[in-house]
Amino acid sequence: MKKIVLTLCAALICTVALSAQTPQSGPAAPKPAASAEAPSPAGNWNMSLDAGQGPMDIAVNLKLEGKKLTGMLSSQMGDVALAGEVGDAGKVTFSISFDGGGGAMDLTFVGTMKDADNMTGTMNGPMGEIPWVAKRVKG
Repeated sequence: MKKIVLTLCAALICTVALSAQTPQSGPAAPKPAASAEAPSPAGNWNMSLDAGQGPMDIAVNLKLEGKKLTGMLSSQMGDVALAGEVGDAGKVTFSISFDGGGGAMDLTFVGTMKDADNMTGTMNGPMGEIPWVAKRVKG
């Protein structure tokens, strides 16, 4: 008799424990509203970054065709073509290659559109990661 009572108690405990772990079906959680499409990065931008020798201002012209990003990056060092792409959630990636005096240098810019007029990100290259900010040129 004790075995039967112990077995029933163990079965009851297991049933209660399992039912506590099983999600209860209730009203479905509301689906999040569809997010608005990220703003286009196409246009003219004033970018600023500091690689340790003071701020450097860079003019960036971006053109967008589908997800493909092209354009020009212009600084006191000269002009260089850029190529990259736009990803989900406003992610922007583009690269440049130029002769850095000691040979070819490749830099990759990865950023995010914060809103229609502001981007932030990092420049990655031989000097490591350098943060940058960019503001859209109005007009």
